[in-house]
Amino acid sequence: MCATQSSEINLLTPQKIDINFGMIKSFTLGDCIKELIDGSYQIYSDLLQHDYPITLVCGGQSPAYYCLAMLNFKIYNPSKVNIIIIPHSKGGEKSLDQINENIEYCKRLRGKNITLFDNVVILDGVHSGVGILALESALKYCYPNIKVQKIGINVHAGISKIKLNKEYYFRCEPKFSDIFPRLVNSFHPRDFNDSSKFITTFNINDNLLAKVIISLSKKYPEIPVENSEWYKLNNEVTEEIKLLRKYNDTFIPENELEILLSQKSNNKEKLDFLNYLFEKSLIRTHIFKRIENKLIEFDGPKLPTLKKDRTLTSEADLKYLKSLTSNKLLKPVNPDIYKKKYLLYKYKYLSLKNNL
Repeated sequence: MCATQSSEINLLTPQKIDINFGMIKSFTLGDCIKELIDGSYQIYSDLLQHDYPITLVCGGQSPAYYCLAMLNFKIYNPSKVNIIIIPHSKGGEKSLDQINENIEYCKRLRGKNITLFDNVVILDGVHSGVGILALESALKYCYPNIKVQKIGINVHAGISKIKLNKEYYFRCEPKFSDIFPRLVNSFHPRDFNDSSKFITTFNINDNLLAKVIISLSKKYPEIPVENSEWYKLNNEVTEEIKLLRKYNDTFIPENELEILLSQKSNNKEKLDFLNYLFEKSLIRTHIFKRIENKLIEFDGPKLPTLKKDRTLTSEADLKYLKSLTSNKLLKPVNPDIYKKKYLLYKYKYLSLKNNL
């Protein structure tokens, strides 16, 4: 990191970070930053316990934010555990020619004059295991004398399909791996012959989250993350987070949903609340549709009754439904609700009208 960047990070004013968080969970952005720094410190501290030097290989985006934190801890000691950042992207796809991939990847490593201690640890998010095994193969090809151990970072046990030497569990790992801005450029096997795409530094320009992690890591553990203004400003516990905490990050059970809806004063409020919960992925799709249909039937003009084969009983019903789509008296009920019903009924009626 250049002196200008370091100075800029030291002068950061605590603020709420505007970032794509993906699907809402029971934890906040502040919780994720705290978990990452606490967890990264634990991983690096564990590696320091060994009585031999280790190279920690951060292969790709999955471990990138964790390694960024480690590099900025006061305990970082490259003579005991040094960290290298190398891009390596597999996307779960097995190699068609692993030997050729190893040859090309080795050229990139040698071209950057990358050296490793004899004991190497690869840190990665591990699912199928294809990526970490391919990276291990490439490293052993290029540095035949190394001994490699594999450490996984996952949300919980049972995700990794391969045996690992050790595994750490972090509920926010998918956010840092797949949702938050990339720190490490993708580098797929199709590009292994292109040295210009083999970038071994972090992309922290215009990445406020990365700069915050650097700043907090430099003061850790003397100043716990939860005591920082950054944490406090990014730890807003919203209503949906409260619900997810109550239901342990699962969908709201239908019987509980009915109780929540019963607390609303009218059907419009119920529909608005139902849509809000659905948009936040707090209820299952089939439950949402069933309750939505039930609420719609009680709100606004009564819809025509369907026959058993779900067709309309007359052409007049079609005209009536069509009139509902532009009826100003429907507001604040959404006319589009009736338009959808009308189009559905029209299709059913026209397709089977000879049976009337």
